Amino acid sequence: MKLIKKTGIFNPDGEIILHPGISVSWKSLSDNTLPDLPEGTPLDIEISFKEHILVSGKGGIVWATFDFRQAEVITNALLAQSISSVTGNIVLDEGKLLLIKIDNDKDIEEALDFIWRKEGGLRLKPDWTYADGEPNMSFEKWITG
Repeated sequence: MKLIKKTGIFNPDGEIILHPGISVSWKSLSDNTLPDLPEGTPLDIEISFKEHILVSGKGGIVWATFDFRQAEVITNALLAQSISSVTGNIVLDEGKLLLIKIDNDKDIEEALDFIWRKEGGLRLKPDWTYADGEPNMSFEKWITG
């Protein structure tokens, strides 16, 4: 999943200017030798992350969705299971991704089981497993019974 994509201008000293006052050193991005590119060559820098990590429980994050209603319903369903959670977000090129986080480490595994791992839970699939613009059918199926 793409977090950001920026175009920068290459300087032969190894600096990539992303915006006036904002630059990145080639050495901070790569162990490869500095490329022999002409000054001013545009370079695209893309930062991405692996989606499955979002729902792995690392850092307390147990679910991620682009749908505010889905985040709200899941948060309330967790509360009904006596698991408290908070919702945060990160802004991606695709839109705002809502993250459901469990603060109590002891509740993380139970939340993961409830949301997507166990048969007796919600059995949800992440939004990004569906085509762009398509609703999360696993969530819609759970909502409608």
